[in-house]
Amino acid sequence: MPSILKREDLKDGPRWIVQWTDARGERRQKTTRVRTRREAERIAHELESKAERQRAGLEPMHGEDGGGRLADLLGRWHRLKAHKPAAERNLYQLEKHLLHAPLGKLRLSELRASDVENFLDEKEAEGLSAQTINHLRGYISRALNTARRKGWWTGVNVVQDVKPRPVPTSVVGDYLRPDEVPAVLTALAQRWRPLFATAIYTGLRKSELRALRKTDVDLDRQLISVRRSGDRETTKGGHADVIPIHPELAPFLEHALATSPGPFVFPHVCAPGCRAEGVECPGPTGMMAPDVALESVLRRAMGRAGLVLGYTHVCRKRGCTHREEAADAELRRCPVHGDSLWPKPNVRPIRFHDLRHTTASLLLHSRVPMAVVQKVLRHRDPRLTSKVYGHLAPEYLHAEVARMRLLGGDLQGQLVPNSEQTVAKKAADKLQIFRGALTQTVIGPNSSATAGASEARSTGLEPVTSGVTGRRSNQLN
Repeated sequence: MPSILKREDLKDGPRWIVQWTDARGERRQKTTRVRTRREAERIAHELESKAERQRAGLEPMHGEDGGGRLADLLGRWHRLKAHKPAAERNLYQLEKHLLHAPLGKLRLSELRASDVENFLDEKEAEGLSAQTINHLRGYISRALNTARRKGWWTGVNVVQDVKPRPVPTSVVGDYLRPDEVPAVLTALAQRWRPLFATAIYTGLRKSELRALRKTDVDLDRQLISVRRSGDRETTKGGHADVIPIHPELAPFLEHALATSPGPFVFPHVCAPGCRAEGVECPGPTGMMAPDVALESVLRRAMGRAGLVLGYTHVCRKRGCTHREEAADAELRRCPVHGDSLWPKPNVRPIRFHDLRHTTASLLLHSRVPMAVVQKVLRHRDPRLTSKVYGHLAPEYLHAEVARMRLLGGDLQGQLVPNSEQTVAKKAADKLQIFRGALTQTVIGPNSSATAGASEARSTGLEPVTSGVTGRRSNQLN
């Protein structure tokens, strides 16, 4: 039974201390802010009744840590997930938006769905995207679910009553077209070709290519085992997979395996003098550093291959800021100094990760079923593949749609002379360009590795500089 221990007389009035037995059978006491004994007895009976309901399972009983603050729970939850690939990104978001926010200072017993809803509304007003807001909502929800499973918190997950923000359907970024792949591979220096060819034919991520070991490549069975991602002993999806080696990719991998001095298929590429500058360098047998600027290598190769949107002609005289845009790389002179302007190619803002999108687009272009694309890209959920790459399918379903025949050949020829032959010839020519040019790409050491440099001299373009960011941004070609 609850009891009244004593009365304390303070400057602002009397206070009553009540005592009761909680749901775990322990005697608890609390100092109330009521002024009369009758009000103190009422509070004591309410606390005792709540404990009885909790013991009967009619009301959730909070664990000892359940009354902690939301920020403490989020930090505890993140430490459990520190081994996950996205842990570093999650911690950045937590520290930036949640751990120091007023919402993070609330105790779990005080947390309401309206608090989370208002917090997300504030973040939306700050300009955060719907996807980022859903990530923040997901952090809180997953932390509460983990606390319930671990017994840290026995209350409800209030985030269940907060609806996710609708996210606009994402569209895949840029990617290489079928006729652009041979041109890019030809323009790359020899040491980069196996890496980029593997990325295009397999859809491996940069971190997975960096971690690919020689023991993961089985040329006899024509299989690649994807087991690791960067320094982690697991992939982004948390599972190992086996993908096939395309026949046209096999020679590239053979060359990479034969020339790599260490255990990695694509080891680190040292910049000149990087050790002398005191920069930590994995060495030619170590894993490729994560800051190697493969994106720059790709864009420079596109520039040498002529896959440009135009050229920016700049004056290289110190202090001169003159620049002019043009569609060609013809020689131009600075109107201020009369010096020759240097034409810099402007390529599409393509990323190295977009080579993964290139893999999907090439497979769909070849009329490979979406289920096979899912297996190659190693998506667990086929709906993800369809959601991300489904919009590419209509572009490559023309042949299937063309199965519907409404006009006979003779009638079509009368209505639009030579129409069908023209369409068929264009499709055949495009396919021949892709297959023929790729087959003729030289893979051996006596290849056209210097083709890019010679082409740069003939067109007046700056020779390729494929380096790493920071202090190692020296020339790698």
